[in-house]
Amino acid sequence: MKLISWILVLTALPVLGEDLGFRYDQIAKRYSDTALGAKEAQAARMQGECLVGLKELNFKRSEEFDAVAEWTNYRTISLLQHYSPCEVLIIMEEAKKRLRESQ
Repeated sequence: MKLISWILVLTALPVLGEDLGFRYDQIAKRYSDTALGAKEAQAARMQGECLVGLKELNFKRSEEFDAVAEWTNYRTISLLQHYSPCEVLIIMEEAKKRLRESQ
């Protein structure tokens, strides 16, 4: 069974490495009449970086349970339904700072 699993993984690697044309720049070329402008694309990239900031804020490796990180992670998910990633990052950075100060 393990041998079959490894064979499947190894045969899938070339497919996973292929560029299937689904990066934004490739899609935008195919739909140039409706693609985001430079300013909108830059704003979207900023939101992507803020998502990485949220991940870093909420998922630091720790050997022990962190109640503040758990709380902010839970709140982050619900806030992303209402606010942009950058707005949520600012909210969560401030919340985490205030929660740490109150401990």
